[in-house]
Amino acid sequence: MNWRFSCLVSAIMLYSLKSLQAEVQIRAFDMDQYNNAENNDIYRRSDSLYLLRDTSIKKKVIEIGEVNIFRRFNPIKLTAGKLTYEVSKTALNSSGNALEVLRKMPGVTIMPNGKISLNGQEGVQFLIDGKTSFLTGENLITYLSAMPASSIDIVELITQPDATLDAGGDARIINLKRNTKASNGIRVIISSQVEQGKYNRMQHHIMAETTIKKVSLSNSYSYSKGRDLVDITSSRYLDHDTKESIKDLQLDMDAIRKKDYMNHYYNSTLDYSPTKHVNTGAYVLLNNNRRVKDEEVNSVFLYHKVQPDSVINTSNLLHHNFRNFSTGAFLIANIDKDSKWENYFDRQDFRQSDQQVQWSDKLLVDNFQSEKQELVGHTDVQVKITTMQTKYQFNIISKLVSTFGGKYTRVNMRTKSLYDVYRNNQWQAEKQLSNGFGHGEKLKSLFFQLQYQTSEVFTLDMGLRYEHAAFNSLATNDTDAHDDQLRSYKNFFPNMTMTYSMSTQQKLSLHYNRRVNRPNFRDLNPFVEVNDPYLYEKGNPDLKPEFVNNMELTWVFKNTYSLQFSYTLKQDPISKSYNLDHNNRTVVMPLNLDHASGFGLRFNATTISPMRSWNIQANANLMYKNFEWITKDKVFHNRRLTPAIQLQNQFNLPSKVNLEINCFFNGATAEGQAYIAHLWSINTGLRKTFFQDKFTLYIYANDLFRSNRPNITFNGDVMNGKYRESYDSRAFGINLSYRLNKGGKTDPKNNNIGNRLEENNRISY
Repeated sequence: MNWRFSCLVSAIMLYSLKSLQAEVQIRAFDMDQYNNAENNDIYRRSDSLYLLRDTSIKKKVIEIGEVNIFRRFNPIKLTAGKLTYEVSKTALNSSGNALEVLRKMPGVTIMPNGKISLNGQEGVQFLIDGKTSFLTGENLITYLSAMPASSIDIVELITQPDATLDAGGDARIINLKRNTKASNGIRVIISSQVEQGKYNRMQHHIMAETTIKKVSLSNSYSYSKGRDLVDITSSRYLDHDTKESIKDLQLDMDAIRKKDYMNHYYNSTLDYSPTKHVNTGAYVLLNNNRRVKDEEVNSVFLYHKVQPDSVINTSNLLHHNFRNFSTGAFLIANIDKDSKWENYFDRQDFRQSDQQVQWSDKLLVDNFQSEKQELVGHTDVQVKITTMQTKYQFNIISKLVSTFGGKYTRVNMRTKSLYDVYRNNQWQAEKQLSNGFGHGEKLKSLFFQLQYQTSEVFTLDMGLRYEHAAFNSLATNDTDAHDDQLRSYKNFFPNMTMTYSMSTQQKLSLHYNRRVNRPNFRDLNPFVEVNDPYLYEKGNPDLKPEFVNNMELTWVFKNTYSLQFSYTLKQDPISKSYNLDHNNRTVVMPLNLDHASGFGLRFNATTISPMRSWNIQANANLMYKNFEWITKDKVFHNRRLTPAIQLQNQFNLPSKVNLEINCFFNGATAEGQAYIAHLWSINTGLRKTFFQDKFTLYIYANDLFRSNRPNITFNGDVMNGKYRESYDSRAFGINLSYRLNKGGKTDPKNNNIGNRLEENNRISY
């Protein structure tokens, strides 16, 4: 009786009817007879009835009120070395902007100061549609805040890059893939978000996209405005290791920094598929960001006594303008079912202009003398980047796939800084701060990648990348000093992954790759940023590249859970250092340490369901880092074992209400010469849809306990100290979004025949 009833329900579900009345005449017949029932004229359909007739036995009526089909959708695809999150198929695409989306990615942690880590480690490379974003710090955070979440299709978290990607970086890559193919017809998404911390912030955006036959066009515009707040306290202990305690000197600093910002973002993409084998397109991106930093700094010198010897009050006013214009085109051709040829060209222009005015008043406590000073500075930065790449993929034989290609990148950068100081009742050029810097690069690459499935249980993936990087840097200043750097590197970067299928549900893989971290523009540029008369930050044109060797052993279970053991060894690691100049000013600049190593244990779970309406995504790490550097006096070590855990909780409540509770904890960690204390945070949000899911209301609260406060301790051969930042990170906000669809549904035949090539380049600013 049970199997007959199941067969009947299956027939009903095929026609998606909510309410059916089935009149069934039951007799004993086997499954083959049932499958051929229609041909035997014993199965007949009417508008409201399904009848299986047999006049030999009695009649029975079964009533079914409603059939509900439940399917749990997991938007995460987990493989060894890559985690793929389909944002467009979840509620995350109504989260406002890309920054909020990334905060909800497994293993991704975003600090208020712009530092982004993956699986508890920094050194993340950012790709947009497989292209390097070339942005870091505040510029990157502002850019991600301006990018609409609705424009994102997929987020890829990559820890095992192959030879088709540039060798730059620590093998930690975040790739944001945007929607480039719209549904047939027209789709419009309008979103507005308001956030209130200590100050107000807002963002509005609109996206319109359409596909008409073979052409797909998408336009997105975003506008954001608000104010951020940073409260900074620091203590620096100068000459702390000298044997004469009378030389001890302490400098305490308190600063309140307000940053007003306004950002415009526009992106337009055009895709054209003249045939089912060819896809081509182009894009234009404009981003204009303005920031005004207003800072008040109070510095106190303590020279071997409790009472301060001198007090310095400093005011900084910095106007920052950043503009980005990028354009590019691509061509993808599927020559046959076993081969694909991809080409692209990109041109990116960055312009940055900073104008700074600084007033300082130094009071000598002993004799009550006051020294006033005014400093004015102007800095211009221009960066032009041209990139071309071609890649061809084909099957050599069955189960042997090859990919090979080449890439060319050219970079041209120009920076000029001019400072004047008001001294002795007249303006004078500040030659120590004024400088010019020119930097050019040519990066030529050849690569190939082979994937061979030797048997049903074993796969070998191996590749090799050759890179020839040539650099030409020239630094000058008003003292007529010149620093000309000509450097050239030729290196091979191999990678290999061996995968063994232990069963249909378990896979074991071993991976190795070699990579390089070349200094980015900000690290190379000798431009000086003046925080106060005793705190400078600058780049270092003498930096050497940092070479990295990575190994990972990964176990994947049911494509849902993974356990990974990793080991990393670095030569000449680049790290910020803290030094003193001849005027006892603290100079923060990057230096090459001797070496660094680390190992880690990582666990990922894409879905844990304690109950039907509760889903958990978990990421846990245990990392050990060891940094070593040598001075003329002694050897320094910075070691730390760091636990980290991130939990994303989603609760499906009645009436289509979704509750999110996301939290992370990162234990104390070592980073170069610095020690970073533990951090933790809890974010929550409530989401509700209306009008057939067209309108979404999202209410959220970030950093509920305002616990995401970096607390840094640094050590050096002539100075140590501590540094604490408190951001306006606790905020409550509301996001409203509405989507309008008009026209047909997506035609699967018109989908993109291939994604753009992915790349990774270390050049950032």
